[in-house]
Amino acid sequence: MRLEWILLAEGAGTNAVGSVTAISINSNVLATPAVPVSTKRVVVMHFVGEPGESAELAGQDITVTVRVVSPSDEAILAHSVTGKFVAPIWPELPSGLDIAAELPLRITEYGVHDIIVSAQANGTTPMEGRTRLYVMEPRGA
Repeated sequence: MRLEWILLAEGAGTNAVGSVTAISINSNVLATPAVPVSTKRVVVMHFVGEPGESAELAGQDITVTVRVVSPSDEAILAHSVTGKFVAPIWPELPSGLDIAAELPLRITEYGVHDIIVSAQANGTTPMEGRTRLYVMEPRGA
């Protein structure tokens, strides 16, 4: 299994079969005239199980921890979520799992905020991915 990609969005929804829809993707810049400021972002993660491992992943939980670290290296949020691989309909194809984690954030400084995703299913190698949220002062008006 591998973490294929992560993206940052302003929101996400999940339907009855588990498909995730991201709202306003690549919302990685927050322009605010003052800090502190409260905002929300959603990290959507896409995991892939290769055809040979898809059947053994079926039913397994995957635990994901998302940490947000400020420019001054302070952890401002840590949040864990779980997801479950389902049995693949076509075992000869890779299986996929999307997990969305909502991040209510209270930002207290300008600069680059690292969003670090760590994930692991039972007996698999831990995976990590990163993206960033840039908190900036608005330019001229």
